[in-house]
Amino acid sequence: MSMFHKKSSKAKLVMSTMDTIQTSKYKSNIIKLYFFNFFIGFSLISGILIPFYLIYGGFTFFEFMLLQSYYAFIVIIFEIPCGIIADRFSKKFTLMLAGLSYLFVPLAYGIISNKILFLIGETLFAFSNALISGTNEAIVYENLKQAGKESLIMKTVAKNDGMFLLGVIISAPLGSILANLISIRIVVLLMIIPYFISLIITFTIQKISRSDDIKKKSIQILKSGFKELRKNKILKILVFEKITIEIIIVFLVYTYQYYILLEFSIPIFYFGFIDAGLTLSQFTFLNLIPHLTNNSIDKKKLLLINTIIPGIGYILIAIVNFAPAIIFLFLIVIGLGLSRYIIFINGINRQIKENNRTTILSTINVISGILKAILYPLIGILIMFNINFLYLIFGILILFFALKSKIKKEYL
Repeated sequence: MSMFHKKSSKAKLVMSTMDTIQTSKYKSNIIKLYFFNFFIGFSLISGILIPFYLIYGGFTFFEFMLLQSYYAFIVIIFEIPCGIIADRFSKKFTLMLAGLSYLFVPLAYGIISNKILFLIGETLFAFSNALISGTNEAIVYENLKQAGKESLIMKTVAKNDGMFLLGVIISAPLGSILANLISIRIVVLLMIIPYFISLIITFTIQKISRSDDIKKKSIQILKSGFKELRKNKILKILVFEKITIEIIIVFLVYTYQYYILLEFSIPIFYFGFIDAGLTLSQFTFLNLIPHLTNNSIDKKKLLLINTIIPGIGYILIAIVNFAPAIIFLFLIVIGLGLSRYIIFINGINRQIKENNRTTILSTINVISGILKAILYPLIGILIMFNINFLYLIFGILILFFALKSKIKKEYL
């Protein structure tokens, strides 16, 4: 009897030690992912995006939007295959491939200013982003699940995405300062440094255990992903209401620099600081929302607030003609509008089966990409006629979708 108790205690000690090692491993993976996203976000050109394309690249605004449409289309082509790579083989390998691909982006843009090279750069950038799209969130979720901490998914994803935004906050002003003092070309080439660091980080991420179900054929994974989206009514509602408002807010991200350049002739030197402010606003709301939901605040009401306020903000941007007020409204619209997706994280992940999580998340991004690819050229044309009228329409559309929302409290 005594011998049995000794063996039992030894077995428990071994199990406890293994659990501790596994938990430490998953925490380490998530921390490494935080830093990977920080250096991917350290792009330097985010604060001078419009000058980069219009001044350095020599594009018109319409051509710029056509290029973004091309980028969105290429992401669609890459999205599902990259999701399958992550589900079928290894999410670590997928991140390593993304890090390697990112390294070639600054070279394509920065060697010389050439529109063909810009197309190559957009293609590489689309491939890189498609590789990490869905994979990022899937790694977080699977590590948390192995540690028995799935309830922390919203907070952890917010921190993960927040690290990307922190990279933008720091790099955007630096990029605009260097562009003003030296050149935009040098700023682009300097992006190699943070991208190289992100690649090194991917080598240190440890693989997590996979179920045998993930090893099924790629075509089966693809079919099951589309089938789940098609048949799951709740998932369809969540996806639709997530991406429609998100796309409308993204239009402001692409057009606000053109707007302040056109309407107020603000020097390029300040662009990075404005972009850092916008990103800091998103970062703040992104990390505030999980804390609010943890304090038993109704997610449905919080989502409504995060939708209505950007809608009103868009309308005010269209009718106000005072630079400081406009920039403040940009802070509110982009900060709230681009952080609202975090409210959907729990609901969407609860609706997805384990063995094709990355593929379904990538499929959601494909739907968003299709809409962007179609709408970007149209926006490029409309903005040339009357940008204020366009912002007014955006605001009205957001309010319409908010009032017609079919999301129920239990979905979130």
